[in-house]
Amino acid sequence: MRDKGLKKAVIIGASLGALFSLLTALSMDFLMSGTVQGTWWDAATKDVTRMFGPECGRNAFAVGLMLAFVMAFMAGFGAMLGGAAGCIMNRFFKHVLKL
Repeated sequence: MRDKGLKKAVIIGASLGALFSLLTALSMDFLMSGTVQGTWWDAATKDVTRMFGPECGRNAFAVGLMLAFVMAFMAGFGAMLGGAAGCIMNRFFKHVLKL
């Protein structure tokens, strides 16, 4: 990328996208854990138990690793969407302001 403004917009957009996706997921976990069917930890425990059996489902390290993998995937997807939004907004404002 030769355009430093575009590079900065993509980096800022990706950072904000990852942060907001994680904050949204964790706030859903905190605010609605009683109304839905449990927390992220419970969901990761069920997934590990289904995939690897009940012995591994009781292992806190395996459940934490699964939870970290899921959160990293969500942060990556949010970063990708945020970077695309930053690129689109940069191009839009560059054309509107004729810079």
